[in-house]
Amino acid sequence: MVNNLEKIIFAAAIALTLVMGVSAQTKSFIPVGGASLKAKIDNAVTQGRAGAQGGRFWVGYQFEARPGVAVDFEVVDSNGGVYFSMDGTSMSFDSRYETRELGLFLLFDTQRDLFTRAEVYNLRRTHEFSGYPVYWAGRATSEESLNYLKSFIDSSAPEINRLADRATFAIALHDDARVESMLTDLIRRPIAEPVRSRAIYWLGYTPESQAKNNLLAEIVRNNQEGSEPRQQAISALGTSRAAATLPLLENLFETMTARELKRRALSGIARNDNRDGAATYLIHITETEKELELRKSAIASLGRIAGEKSLGALTNTLDSDPETEIQKQAVIAISRRPKDEAIPILIRTARSHPKMQVRKVAIQMLGQTGDERAVAFFRELLGK
Repeated sequence: MVNNLEKIIFAAAIALTLVMGVSAQTKSFIPVGGASLKAKIDNAVTQGRAGAQGGRFWVGYQFEARPGVAVDFEVVDSNGGVYFSMDGTSMSFDSRYETRELGLFLLFDTQRDLFTRAEVYNLRRTHEFSGYPVYWAGRATSEESLNYLKSFIDSSAPEINRLADRATFAIALHDDARVESMLTDLIRRPIAEPVRSRAIYWLGYTPESQAKNNLLAEIVRNNQEGSEPRQQAISALGTSRAAATLPLLENLFETMTARELKRRALSGIARNDNRDGAATYLIHITETEKELELRKSAIASLGRIAGEKSLGALTNTLDSDPETEIQKQAVIAISRRPKDEAIPILIRTARSHPKMQVRKVAIQMLGQTGDERAVAFFRELLGK
């Protein structure tokens, strides 16, 4: 068992490693020169062909990353536990974990004579790069980087275009006003799936704009679009927390017929900054929606909205809704709220709810909390 002092030292060591990571990591790279980013990459390929053992090598450069996004990060919690997000294809919008030092890395295969893989890595974390050397082109300007990434998407060669998905992700991470227009252009062009759907999804993470929201809503409403682009579009709309987006998401829920589109609209509503308006609408859906699965989705979404209004509605649903499945969903939604809110309600439910199935769910949720009040309740049950 690690004591508290050891946990603090461990957390501090991780933090120090992250601070020192950029300089330590890049010092192990092989620097390459050139008049432009393209020239540096070409020079890196020439050097790699001549000197890289194993037939493979990486070429990397740093770009200007957007503030407030986190990619390929690690978090040390208060108990000293370390959690990673390092798939290279997802991002988190939490200023506590923002990663401003990002690099694009391209793996070159000398036998095939082309780049076969692209990754975005946090330069504050140490990577092994599969033991292959890394040729480093330094920091690129946004214009150079965006143009270079766009060349992968524009290429007609299948072996190059296969990197388009990663290139689209990297474009979305740039701190540049042109990102929205570039993604919009990709979406309006007849490019192959899944790149177009990825562009639609990442468009949602660009700064708020009416033009962007109009385009996404147009895709959602277009019955000629495939299901994947429409689902990605409504998910992209749901990333907007702006209060002005709430009526649009409500309208899409009411006018779309596909269950998955409706479910994603509810999820987006739950994230809206107009918490009172979002809670009011979700409560209305839980009370009036006829389809059971959508009612359950509304309850799950309501559980993510802080405040007494949402908690009161969940508690009322738990106590008085005639549908057992809805009551069970309310238990799950309550369990995901802060412990001081959730634990007393879960204990009361586990002890005295009239339905055994609902009591069982409450007991299961209590068992996952690790809270002392839950432990005391279990001792009480065992003592009977």
